[in-house]
Parts: sequence; structure tokens; C-alpha cells
Amino acid sequence: MSYAQAAATYQRNAVMTASPEKLVRMLYDGALKHLEKCRIGLTDSKTARSPDVGQSLSRVMGIIGELRAALDHAAGGELSKDLDRLYEYCLDQLSQANLSRTPVGVANAAQVMRTLKEGWDGIIPA
Repeated sequence: MSYAQAAATYQRNAVMTASPEKLVRMLYDGALKHLEKCRIGLTDSKTARSPDVGQSLSRVMGIIGELRAALDHAAGGELSKDLDRLYEYCLDQLSQANLSRTPVGVANAAQVMRTLKEGWDGIIPA
């Protein structure tokens, strides 16, 4: 088994055995990782239109879509509505970054996602 296969197996097992709270933390971590890749790629005009930047944008948008889809509006009340609006804002900012190929929207989305992750980390023990 190659290192890449072993890493993929480990990651799959970590996801399959994680609590819902841990999964949300993993999603935030993944979003922040891909947002940073996007920011770095969009900062340099040589890499701004690279497939790697597009792939990272796509992945972070997918992660935010998953976080948004997981919201329980019946149980979450105003909090879930507020989170939904924040996720929508992030998706809009990322769409703008994709169109303009500038890092501004990525930075805005990253700021929101960092704040949400910090809040999540504050209420859910590691």
C-alpha cells in the first residue's frame, strides 16, 4: 500500500468514526485550508487562473454547501438563519473571487469562516 493510499484510508476512517461535532470541525478546517490555497494562488497573476485555484475554490464552495445543507432550521431558529446568511455571503464572495480572479472575496470568506470556527471551537470541546 502506498503512502497516498494509506493516508486516504486513514482520512476515510477518521470521517466515518467522527462525531457530528468533530465532522463540523473537520469541515471548517478543510474550508480554511482551501481558502488559504485560493488566497495564495489568486495573489499571483501567474497562478490566478490555474486549475489548482479553481479546484480549491470548488472544494471550499462544496464544503460551505455541506455546512449550509446540514443546518436544522426547525431546531436552530434564528441561529441557523444567521448561519445560513453567513454561508450565503461566503459563497457569494467566492463566486466574485472566481469571476474577478482576485483574492478579495476569498479573504472576506476566510474571515467569516475563521470567526465561525473559533466560535465552534469555543463551544465544542476538542
